[in-house]
Amino acid sequence: MSYASRKRLRHNSLTVITWFLVLVNLVPIAWMVYCGVKDNQEILAGKTTPGRRQNEVTFLAETASGYLAGSADGGITLFDKTNLVKSKHLNLGTFATSYLLDINTLWVLSSNRGLQAVDINSFKKTKDFSIPTLATVYGKDWKTLWVNEVSASSLIKSKDLIFLSFEFKGYPGVTSFNVISEKFATVPEISSDETGLIRKLVSTPNMDSIALVGTDGIFFMHSPSGTKGKSIVGNSKLPAAPNQVCILDSNRMLITADSRAYLYSITAESVLTWIDRPENGGVITTVTGSSENLWIGDSRGITSMKIASLGIQDTAKTDTGTTAKTLYPGDEDISASRITAILPLAEGKVLVGGPKGTLRMVDSSGHRIAAGIAPAPAFYIHWRNYVDLWRNIDFGLYLKNSFIVCLSVMCIAMVLASMGGYALARYNFPGKSSFGYSVLATQMVPGIMLLLPLYLMFVNISHATGIIVKGTYTGLILTYSAYFIPFSIWILRGFFASLPKELEEAALVDGCGPFQAFFRIIIPSAMPGIIATGVYVFLSAWDELMFAWVLTSEKTYTIPVGIRLFVGNFQNRYDLMMAAATVSTLPVMFLFFLMQKQIVSGLTAGAVKE
Repeated sequence: MSYASRKRLRHNSLTVITWFLVLVNLVPIAWMVYCGVKDNQEILAGKTTPGRRQNEVTFLAETASGYLAGSADGGITLFDKTNLVKSKHLNLGTFATSYLLDINTLWVLSSNRGLQAVDINSFKKTKDFSIPTLATVYGKDWKTLWVNEVSASSLIKSKDLIFLSFEFKGYPGVTSFNVISEKFATVPEISSDETGLIRKLVSTPNMDSIALVGTDGIFFMHSPSGTKGKSIVGNSKLPAAPNQVCILDSNRMLITADSRAYLYSITAESVLTWIDRPENGGVITTVTGSSENLWIGDSRGITSMKIASLGIQDTAKTDTGTTAKTLYPGDEDISASRITAILPLAEGKVLVGGPKGTLRMVDSSGHRIAAGIAPAPAFYIHWRNYVDLWRNIDFGLYLKNSFIVCLSVMCIAMVLASMGGYALARYNFPGKSSFGYSVLATQMVPGIMLLLPLYLMFVNISHATGIIVKGTYTGLILTYSAYFIPFSIWILRGFFASLPKELEEAALVDGCGPFQAFFRIIIPSAMPGIIATGVYVFLSAWDELMFAWVLTSEKTYTIPVGIRLFVGNFQNRYDLMMAAATVSTLPVMFLFFLMQKQIVSGLTAGAVKE
């Protein structure tokens, strides 16, 4: 093999090895960025592909052209009435979604897109009222929703007004929307301080009032005036916090709590009877009533019952049991998954919705007549992890602390290490070699051995002088400076030694003093090396955890400490940890690319000594 062939082979081999090493280093960085846009449950479950939005069917309605189904992800699908075949579909991409059908308009409320109107004939969005538009009516009292913390939304129509609310801590209560003037307004008499989180708005048979199902009880509001009515406070009048409520008439309502259901008297404010459900009945997820029947959907199937068996016709009657018919999966009749929506049909048929967009039509015996499924939702990239990152913890404070500490340490190290490195490179003095090697020897001591003496020193200084050092910027900056300056001196010594002495001699001949020659000639000539050393100090201080974990307080935590808090303090939120790591990497990458030329020239300048 010729010399040229061997040289080309060596060059190609080095290129392949270099790119291999680059890819090896990029894989964990790419995985970190990827996990920063995944759901925490997906990470804990070990899923490598991004998950899809939750598209369980939460809304069912019958129209002239078919059955309308709405899912939690904002998917709206029209199925034909015979075989439940999909004919139209529209995906709004929403969260915490609720629906209201008003003649030919489907109103959709969500935590990320506000209130939207969809024409069910054309299946096109016709109106859009964002959350900021809604928030303007509250002024400074309320600004916006934190999307990932909204559990649910609810809306209901009374004459020309649509009342809406969100299950979100901090939402004022109930907001009204006039469909004629298309204006939002507050409902001042209803406050979340009184109702707690409002889980659902429920209509009454005569629609003279609306029931607000809150975490603190059930509260009635006169519509459309929006004035307060009767209040049934949960702590004293209800045996359990309600999840689902169905108003049967002016006196009776069915209330569910987890897997239990009971008939409640509104006027007497007492339980009339508990609903007998099978022992294997699951958690109740939805309740639907008509003039004759009730359907209770749970995590396993449907329980249907005649309203007459509840004794609602006779206000003085209190039942001890009910006649119920339960249709459970197992015989392929309904669905092997939980029930999330129920729509009673003619001739005793029932349309049932479940997770993953599943839809089934069953007869009165529970036998399946037809089945359909909504289109699969799109893959969801959790960009809101970065929103949660800034709101779950005070990440902005940690970022500011890191910049203050690292920039201060970098400046101190560049100034002092430049002077020390220049002295070692240019001057001869007693103990020069010993001093140089001792500077290098400091890097042989593990940092953890210095931690306890530093901590005790900080405590003793505070006791002796009254000056607080631990938990302050000053204490951490001094610690980092003392830790990083010795090695910085040794690095800069090589840079200064590589500069020709003739530069200083020429400056001295031209009339410069030693200090002028140092600052005007040597420092500019060694600037690439000084910048490279400063970047090294900045990166080392930016990633340091041990000293920052012990020597800082809650107000001076740096980014490594803040990321560490995601394990334990914030329920092991690995998704937010990866997002925080990505954000903390950006300043470092920006600094590196900004100073890339100086770093490369500085490294090569110090590589050869004259």
